[in-house]
Amino acid sequence: MKAKQRTLLILLVLVVLAGAALALLTRSNQRAEQAASEAEAGTIPLSSFAVDSLTEIQYTYQGETVSLLYDGETWTLADDPDYHLDQTKCNTMAAALADLKAKRQLDAQTGEDYGMEVPLVTVTVTAGGETNTFTFGDTNTITGDIYVQKEGDSAVYTAASSKVSCFEYGKEELFGAFNPAGITSSSLETIDYTYSGGGESFSVQLKAVSVAADADSSASEAADSAADSETYTTAWRLADETETALSEEAVNGILSALSGYVSGQITGADPADYGFDAPLVTVTASDGETTYQVTYASGTDGCYMMTEGDSSIYKVDLTVPEAFHYTAEQLKAAS
Repeated sequence: MKAKQRTLLILLVLVVLAGAALALLTRSNQRAEQAASEAEAGTIPLSSFAVDSLTEIQYTYQGETVSLLYDGETWTLADDPDYHLDQTKCNTMAAALADLKAKRQLDAQTGEDYGMEVPLVTVTVTAGGETNTFTFGDTNTITGDIYVQKEGDSAVYTAASSKVSCFEYGKEELFGAFNPAGITSSSLETIDYTYSGGGESFSVQLKAVSVAADADSSASEAADSAADSETYTTAWRLADETETALSEEAVNGILSALSGYVSGQITGADPADYGFDAPLVTVTASDGETTYQVTYASGTDGCYMMTEGDSSIYKVDLTVPEAFHYTAEQLKAAS
């Protein structure tokens, strides 16, 4: 009996020791991971501020200077407040500057400018009433880190390249895709469009109507439909021929065009310079509460869109206005 007790005691001690060893190993690994993370991010503070105290970021990349203003919630371009910015990209810039740490401080070598004479990016940030400027130069080919200098500090530092890559955008790349007309296709009730291009011109009036469930559906669906005469679905029809089915593919293309995102924005331009003096497509759509006016044009270097009440010109793909290149008969013939 005593031998068994000793054996159990020894096993218990071994279990305790194993648990302690595992705990120590876990803590050691956590410390190692933390140290590695700090080494990757850097430990030498170059700037530190709360993002909500930030008011402006101005940076220059490839000869283009971009000035961003922040009101605590939304980013805008200082010289073009109507421009629709990608808020996520701007927030990433703010985060990079709010906690900017260097990995190493170097003793600048004579004759070596580390790319500061022709920098990759120069950034000036204003936060909490304080303004700081950072110059990002060459990349260290071995470590992949970027050389950086802070205005008023003669030292050269290295920092993670991610701290500067978020600034490698011009104004066009900062555009945030959205739908300028604010159309939700599933809410529309009517669509009237006129297509004028290639020597042809025609108008089509479409209407969303409730129709009985498809009689050509599966047997079970048909049985359910027969059992429940109140089963209806919404379908698009010609306004003056509500009994005639239309091509779902063609109609879905029209709906996608109206509710899709634009890819760029031009402000302060003459619409005539982009083909709006002779538009390719004009559309009036309604959801029963709001009427939307959308116009598409073909310019010398692409297709564009304008919406009522908005002076901006938006870039769209060629397939967007071409979605309306269906006469009433073609919509029926394609069904």
